[in-house]
Amino acid sequence: MSQVKAKRGVVVKMSPVVSSVVATAKGGLGLVEAFAQRFRLWSDCEALLPQRRDPSQGFTTTAVVSAQVHGLLSGGEGFGATEALRGDEPLLRMLGLEAAPSAETVEEVVKYLGEHEDGQSSTQRLMRRHVRGMVGREGRRRLLEEGFVFLWGDGSLLEVGGKNFEALKCIDKNWGQQVCAVFAGPYLVGLDFARQGEGEETVVRRLMAPAVKEVLEPLKLRAKTLVLLDSLYGDEPTLRKLEDQKLLYVVGANKLEAVGQTLAEQPETVWRDTGENTSRGWSESGVCQVWLQCEDWASKRTLVGRRWKNTGEMIWNYAGVLTNLTPQHPVLAAKMEREKLFFEQALWSLYSRKQALENQWKELLSDLGLHHPPSAKVAANAIFYAVAALAYNLAVGLRRLALEGEDRRMRLWRLRREFIDLAASVTRHARRVILQLLDARTRFVAKLQAALLVVQRL
Repeated sequence: MSQVKAKRGVVVKMSPVVSSVVATAKGGLGLVEAFAQRFRLWSDCEALLPQRRDPSQGFTTTAVVSAQVHGLLSGGEGFGATEALRGDEPLLRMLGLEAAPSAETVEEVVKYLGEHEDGQSSTQRLMRRHVRGMVGREGRRRLLEEGFVFLWGDGSLLEVGGKNFEALKCIDKNWGQQVCAVFAGPYLVGLDFARQGEGEETVVRRLMAPAVKEVLEPLKLRAKTLVLLDSLYGDEPTLRKLEDQKLLYVVGANKLEAVGQTLAEQPETVWRDTGENTSRGWSESGVCQVWLQCEDWASKRTLVGRRWKNTGEMIWNYAGVLTNLTPQHPVLAAKMEREKLFFEQALWSLYSRKQALENQWKELLSDLGLHHPPSAKVAANAIFYAVAALAYNLAVGLRRLALEGEDRRMRLWRLRREFIDLAASVTRHARRVILQLLDARTRFVAKLQAALLVVQRL
């Protein structure tokens, strides 16, 4: 029988003598810095991003981007994410920074890059090059899920305060700026804001092509790529672009009026019965595969339909997805055999993965504090969020390549608590920085030490 563990009353006082050990509370950022260096993030930043014209301006572009990335990962938000780094001499020494830029300096550099003719394109190239290096290191097999690399795009409306913000959109009676992203598996391979007159579909289509060309093609992953998009994208411009790029896709089709009508007209012999689904509240359900030909389409496409009756109702509900996959595709055929599914069931199973993938927005917007854009200027926000994407990808790559077991799937807020927020003293000899962890939580200390050894071997 274990002994009762009670809370004891204590009197807390502070010694007037300051300890001679000068430490940083963010010692785990040393692991992040080592990982970034291993994948040449800062040297690529120096090579790709426009540098500030006047060398006497104090901080180089790379120094500001580095400080912003580390500031966001350590819990800072907005242009002021670097403020927590200021005055933390051991931390700055560890990160190779002479000082940390103020919020005003960060804003100035971000706006400079946003106004530069090559600022936005260069930050996107930097993001893709960084991801390509990490994906190349982890190998094809580790990135594949159900035999595919899922490439998906989506948009999110960001809350803004005031009416001076550019390119405001109204969605479901809510106003804000819209950020659009393209993910390859867990990695961000494109991120931009919708400008005035642009919709989410236009931005995502624009981001997909370079993601395929600069990340997936060099790693010989194009043939393994499956594009997953919701019904907003189920129209001719998007489908034609995917087909022109010879990409496999499963795209929602419910925005097309012809879908519901076509499925409702199908005879009973076309439908395969899939029974009730109590978890969804369905008393009956079924799936089918038919051709769909819209007026503005040059050719017909495969429509995979689903119908269901909600418990207590007598009317069928319909939904459909469009695809260029066939039952003969080796990955899909293996899934059908392994899970004993119809072709149509296997298609819907793959499409349902998009809902789980959308959880990646939580880490980007919540854990990095990106729900509110810091500037009224859409070009500045596009740069700020692209730099935040570098921080996001660093966290993803670090977990997948340097950590073990369940830790590979932890959220960023946990990575911050268990790895980044470890106290450490820092000494520097020439270009070598030596950390001495001071945290009493030995299990976290051991994990960080093991991860650093892995990074050094990458």
